[in-house]
Parts: sequence; C-alpha cells; structure tokens
Amino acid sequence: MESGCKWMGCCLLSFLTMQGVQAQFYTGNDVDGARWSLGFTGGVLVRPILSENPQRVSTGNGGESFGFTGEYFLPKKWAVYGGYERTELDYGYSCRSMEGISLGVKRYFVPDRWFVQPYLAAGWLFNWGDRREENTTGVSSGEWSLTVKQTAVNPRAVFVPSVGLDFYLFSSVAFVVRYDLGIGLDSRTRIEAVDNRGAKYQLRDKGLYQRLNLGIKVTFPMRFTQQDGFSLGGIIGDLIEGWFYRVNRHDQEYYYRY
Repeated sequence: MESGCKWMGCCLLSFLTMQGVQAQFYTGNDVDGARWSLGFTGGVLVRPILSENPQRVSTGNGGESFGFTGEYFLPKKWAVYGGYERTELDYGYSCRSMEGISLGVKRYFVPDRWFVQPYLAAGWLFNWGDRREENTTGVSSGEWSLTVKQTAVNPRAVFVPSVGLDFYLFSSVAFVVRYDLGIGLDSRTRIEAVDNRGAKYQLRDKGLYQRLNLGIKVTFPMRFTQQDGFSLGGIIGDLIEGWFYRVNRHDQEYYYRY
C-alpha cells in the first residue's frame, strides 16, 4: 500500500505543478465565482481505540492511511467534500483494512484573508472492502513462538467527525493538519493470542479508531496575489534565494582570490 500511496501522491503533485505553471498573478483580494479544491493527505498516526487490552499489549506502529479529497466551497463558510480513502489498522501481529468513498460537510470560522483556517467537519466513509476478516498467524523467535487468531467485522459505514487547520503557504496552496475520529457502525475486532509457554493475550475493539493526517490542498481557480510575497511560502522562498546568493557569492570570492 505504501508504494501505491507514493505513486498516487506523485501523480497529484504533478497535476498541481502543471496547474501552478498555468496560474496567473492578480492584485485583487477575493476570487469571484465558484471555488473548489483538490487535496492529498496521509495518516502519520493511525490507531485503533481498544475496548479491552488487559495485558497492555502493544499495537505496534498503529497503521497507515491515505486519501484524495475534492472540496466545493459554499456561502457562509460552509463546504462539502468527497473523495477516496484507505485505512489500515495495525494490532501488532494482525491488521484490518477499510477503503471506499468519503462524503461530508465542513464549517470554517475565520475571515478568508487569514492564513490559518480552522474548521470542524462531519462525514461518512462508505467501505467497499471486505466485511469480515478472519486469519490465524504464527510468530516465532528462537525457542519462543506465538499463535494469533483474529476475527474482525468491518463496518459498511463509518461516521467521521473531524477538526482541522489549513495553513495557507500561498493564496491557493495550504498545508493541512486534520484529526479524525472514526466510529464504525456494527463493527468489532477480537484478537486472541497464546504462546508456547501458555501465556494468553487478548485485544478487542468496537470499531473505533483515531487518525492524525498531514497533507496538501490546492484551491482553484489557482491564482497568486502580491501578498504572497509576505506569506510563509514567500518567506521560505526568500530564505532559499538568500542561501543561493550567499553560496554563489562565496564561490565568486574564492575564484577571484585564487
């Protein structure tokens, strides 16, 4: 899944780069007409919320996720969104996965001119992946071995309330931070493990999980303003330009000196 995520992310970045080449500079503050956006996010923290873990067993790295989202802005700071996402929840020695279409609404709260745009969102993931996942795996290390049995019922629908921040590096390009709480309907996972020394472990959940996403979002029509030179993206560009200037100046001084 990681290679597929990187491939699709590269495709999106290539598309956005071509759009950026075609973008025109303008001096106005507002964009007339319809506004929409495309975005890509990846989960940096994806973990199931366990209802039972009496032995306090570690769930490993927790899991991973990625998603593509289109957003359409409505009046009075509302927006609707839809897209594709895939989430894999890791339980240490076993996992379960969901993928499908996400749909929902967002509500922004601050003036459009602010470079930080907080929002609340609520949506649904309609999972078309496997409804049931049952498997038995074995793990061994030296004289120690472990047998893990997993029985999972994945939800067909997941309610996902979210809270997020869009940090606009430029007028049309934002860095996205979003926290999701997934509430799977009619979902449950049961994991039982026993090692060759007789020790038993068990994990259970009721379809809940949490996810912290990072990503990028580009708003269309994609335009740049004169104020972008004073934005965070402009500051970063100035720092890079200054660094190249100092390096070239040092090389020239070295050449004339020797």
